[in-house]
Amino acid sequence: MMLLMFCFSTLIAYGQNKLFVHEKGGSTQSFALSAIKKLTFTEYNMFIERKEASAVSFLIQNIACMGFQSPVNILERQTENFSIYPNPITNILTVKNSETIDELKIFDMQGKMYLHISPKNEIVNIDMSSFAAGIYFLRIVSNNKISTSKVIKNANN
Repeated sequence: MMLLMFCFSTLIAYGQNKLFVHEKGGSTQSFALSAIKKLTFTEYNMFIERKEASAVSFLIQNIACMGFQSPVNILERQTENFSIYPNPITNILTVKNSETIDELKIFDMQGKMYLHISPKNEIVNIDMSSFAAGIYFLRIVSNNKISTSKVIKNANN
């Protein structure tokens, strides 16, 4: 099962569950989760196969953020108080947050977890030199807020 994380957020909402895809150009598309038959990722594309309509595809490089809206009484908002650099990364990734980072995880496109640490610090340096080239997702938990960012790992020279 694919782990869906670009800018994962669950918001207090009323109504049906939806998937939102925010593109870098500013446009946003929403899809009722009940209408999605299959969600597939390749190295460069995301495909949403819908039950009653034609499939939709997005270039991953054009996706700024994805999120879910769910009628649950949980507030899990993305925080914009962190920075990651360099991105794309070759060796050492630096994560800086305005608050203490309680938990940090790195996943690949298939949802396999490569790293899970509890640094309890505002700055974390991660050696990614042994990671294969590709797209990874960095999930940060800080002060009960969850943030997720896409990290591109270049091949080592």
